[in-house]
Amino acid sequence: MTTFIARQLPLRPFPHGTETPGPLGDHIMGMAVLGWLTERPVATWGEQWMRSGFLHATFSRAIAGGQHLMTEESDASGLVSTTYRDAQGRVCVAGTATLTASADGEPLVDVRDVVPRSPLLAPRATDLDGATMPPLTFTFDAARDLAFLDGQPDAPEWQRRGWAHPAWLGTASNAVIMGNIDFDGRPTSSGRWLQVSADIALVAPVVDGEVVELRSRIGRITRRGRHDQHHVAHLECTYRVGARVVARLRNSFVFATDEPSPAPPHP
Repeated sequence: MTTFIARQLPLRPFPHGTETPGPLGDHIMGMAVLGWLTERPVATWGEQWMRSGFLHATFSRAIAGGQHLMTEESDASGLVSTTYRDAQGRVCVAGTATLTASADGEPLVDVRDVVPRSPLLAPRATDLDGATMPPLTFTFDAARDLAFLDGQPDAPEWQRRGWAHPAWLGTASNAVIMGNIDFDGRPTSSGRWLQVSADIALVAPVVDGEVVELRSRIGRITRRGRHDQHHVAHLECTYRVGARVVARLRNSFVFATDEPSPAPPHP
């Protein structure tokens, strides 16, 4: 086990360059953590994983820039694992990478539907369940969009090839959430809308100058917690360059709503 100091990566939440982001702050968003988690699989499998690898991450506790974490790493049976723990030994993030998606996991799906921009959705399970989002189109600029990796051990591998990093692709799913859900002034953190996991499958490299189209929908809403009091939205995303699928992503968020929770079971 080694000590790791959490480093804020300057990965902005909107990859397509049309919004002006605010300050990053101390909180490290989940997609920035993916910027850490690609180091081991790239070192292990190199270009093979960068072309068509799979990464799963579970986010259990918030991480702040400068926080001291303990890192556990393992490599066995085609599975590369990295776990970050806080000073109390509690798991903050657990990541696993493989060359292909696990056969026993829930498969990532292709989203093909396209809907025009519609009124913002309310952050309620009844409104979100099954909702298809308007497509999002953005251009990959390698010099601009890989600069956030500067100082990361695997940065040269992505930068010399000019291939989009999965964390950068993932930020587009955050842009979909922020652009299509009406939070009505409510905070989107502190329990209101928190990323709990991400699964990303790389299918083909996105190269400098290519235009990416993201199609997405909230595939389902589930519940979690002792009495199922929390909702989890699972955003399914498909990234295409022209007719070619380049990546698939499932980004899952726990969120609070004003809807009544189910009554707890009788003791």
